[in-house]
Parts: sequence; C-alpha cells; structure tokens
Amino acid sequence: MDKVLSLFGLCYRAGKILLGENCLDNMAKVKLVVVASDISSKSKERYLKKCHYYNVSLIDTFSSYELSRALGRGLVKSFGITDEGFAKAIKEKYKGGLNG
Repeated sequence: MDKVLSLFGLCYRAGKILLGENCLDNMAKVKLVVVASDISSKSKERYLKKCHYYNVSLIDTFSSYELSRALGRGLVKSFGITDEGFAKAIKEKYKGGLNG
C-alpha cells in the first residue's frame, strides 16, 4: 500500500490531481477517484453515483490522514486522478477491491 500512497504523491506533484469538489465538477476528465475511508456516508454516496455514471473506479481504503500525508497537504478527503497512465499504475499496485 505504501507504493500506492507514494504514487498519489507523485501524481499530485505532477499536477494530475483534482482535489475535493473540483473532482466532482470535472468528472469527465477523471480516470480514478480516491475518497477517504472516514468520509461521510452522504459524501461517499455522491462520489459513488458520479463514478457509476461516468464509469470511473473508486478507491476508499485510505484514511484522510494517510491521503493528507501522501499529498503533503492539509486535510484531504477526496481527489480525482486525471492522467490515464497514473490511474493504470495505481490500479495495478492496489491490492484492495475497486468500486465501480
């Protein structure tokens, strides 16, 4: 899982991440969505519906603390990855089940 978290950080530094609500507003560009495991159920439901509509996979295993540390930012609850290459690499390294 550490490899996945480091890929999140690399992706953020490359400018290939849309944070929070910006992700939901630009779902047509997003290839993979990551939400914190401790996000509210209402928010998670919104992300799941959008991901289902746009046929985008969703990862919800990591806590907001882990995501924040990986990106080197303050509180991070959700983000979308816009690069197909990064999304594919993360999906390959990720061992948990993908939603969507």
